[in-house]
Amino acid sequence: MEKIVIFDWGGVIESHEKDDYNVKKVILDIVRHYNCTLTETEIMNICSNSTKLMSTFIKGDNQTISKWFETICKDLKIDCLLEDYKNLYNVYGKKINYYKEVVELAHSLKGKCKIAIFSNLVKLDEKRINEQVDLSKFDYAFLSYETGYVKPEEKAYEIVEKTTKEKPENILLIDDTLENIETAKSRGWCTCKAFGYEFDKIKEAVENFLGFKIN
Repeated sequence: MEKIVIFDWGGVIESHEKDDYNVKKVILDIVRHYNCTLTETEIMNICSNSTKLMSTFIKGDNQTISKWFETICKDLKIDCLLEDYKNLYNVYGKKINYYKEVVELAHSLKGKCKIAIFSNLVKLDEKRINEQVDLSKFDYAFLSYETGYVKPEEKAYEIVEKTTKEKPENILLIDDTLENIETAKSRGWCTCKAFGYEFDKIKEAVENFLGFKIN
């Protein structure tokens, strides 16, 4: 068995800092593209609720997702086709900053240990995350829209353990969310709670876990 270092995506690789261009601003820009007259607070309240609703349909069929999207557009009072929304989501999403140092660190570990991505996201995020990190370079990608489970649900962590066949003490999770870290700790995983801008903290945690320095 090998040790495995698992990286969260949002907050650890992609910036979720409020002062940066982020997913919230992507959503606002798309909605405003369709001349939505609601306030920013109203828009985000609707979209926050839609995110929770969407998690229910992570593995839903196209018809279910289309119905969800129609409901959201009605609440936002905009006229937008799902395919157009997807295209704009990718266009605006390219403007989101991400931490290239963290990606380079992850890639540098290939051959030294196993590496994985473990993230809560929907199918719409697939293109962007792949462009940022090149998923083909990772040994595993545990993405909620594929597994059907989101952190901090226990089942999401069980899937990781079952798939990698690693002992809990041989798993390091780097995540920016306390709840996700606490669930990992309860299962005996090693953890590092950090944001992507805390690169030195992340690198030190990886080195301590692996037992050697990383050039």
